[in-house]
Amino acid sequence: MINDFAMDPRVTKQLRVIKSLQSRSEDTVQSLYAQAVIEYSLYHFKKEHLKGLIDKALSQKDEKQFHQLTTEYNQWIQSHSEGKTVKDNGFELHLTFE
Repeated sequence: MINDFAMDPRVTKQLRVIKSLQSRSEDTVQSLYAQAVIEYSLYHFKKEHLKGLIDKALSQKDEKQFHQLTTEYNQWIQSHSEGKTVKDNGFELHLTFE
């Protein structure tokens, strides 16, 4: 899980876009890069955390908890289905998630 997003070709493409921003200041590029890393890390961490809690609810046969967690999981995935745009200094970078 730790490097899942780093291996994703879409993430690599986004990071190449950041790196190729020749006319941007170094601070802007670093800020966009940091925001992208944080967003991808948060997304994958919460997704994996929810999956673990869902597995636990299943093993404990806790139907109520299972339904609550799968709803939360589905909402989390849906909230990222169209990606997210990070901005800095008037520049934008659109991030995509699975």
